[in-house]
Amino acid sequence: MSSRLFRSLVSSQLPRTAIYASARPTIAQVAWQRPVFTATATRFYAKKSKDNKKKSNVESKAAASADEDEGEFVRQFSEKQTQEKYEKMITQLKEHLSVMRMGRANPSLLDNVRVRIEHSHFSLKDLAQVTIRDPQTLLVTVHDGDYMSAVDKSIREAGLNLNPIIDNKVIRVPIPKPTKESRDKMAKLVSTTGEQTKHKVRSLRQDSMKQLKHDSKHQSADEIKKLEKSVQNLTDKYNKSIDELLKAKIKEIQS
Repeated sequence: MSSRLFRSLVSSQLPRTAIYASARPTIAQVAWQRPVFTATATRFYAKKSKDNKKKSNVESKAAASADEDEGEFVRQFSEKQTQEKYEKMITQLKEHLSVMRMGRANPSLLDNVRVRIEHSHFSLKDLAQVTIRDPQTLLVTVHDGDYMSAVDKSIREAGLNLNPIIDNKVIRVPIPKPTKESRDKMAKLVSTTGEQTKHKVRSLRQDSMKQLKHDSKHQSADEIKKLEKSVQNLTDKYNKSIDELLKAKIKEIQS
């Protein structure tokens, strides 16, 4: 009887063992799945760290670029060069006014004549030779006969109150005796020349101010202000010189 009781007890324990045995894989499986979340979180933090590193590299490159720009900076404005440009304009004006004479033959009278050939303009000195025939006549010898008409037209339209005459292979340019009308035309031409020079002076001033604006990023405000004042003083000075030259030339023409 004790043997039967023992087998009964053993058989009654078998289902529980089987249940425990069948449940263990499920429990083990759930426990095994947990590291999946840990791995995912690890990858997330690693990516965030990589982004921070990338951002840091970008900021470093930007800083290096700024330092490089600072090192490569070159000032655009030069007070000396600006003054030289003003002086050059005044010199050109003096030369131009010197050839504007009344009633006397002078080859330099035609120095500023520009000849239009097709779609280009050429200096008369490049296309012809100008000589004095007599105190009242200039002779223009054109190197290429095909350009005779173009040279003749350019002299007529130069605003010098001249009426050239084509004579075989040369062009005669009579210098008329001054009249009130011719004097007035010459005086008007002088004024026009002066205004053109003043326009160049204004353009140079504007260019200088733009250069100073560029330089202001790397220079003190006081220094920029001082240079701007210097540019304005130069502009006023040379505009005054232009007015004096024009006044003297018009007086010469009208006398």
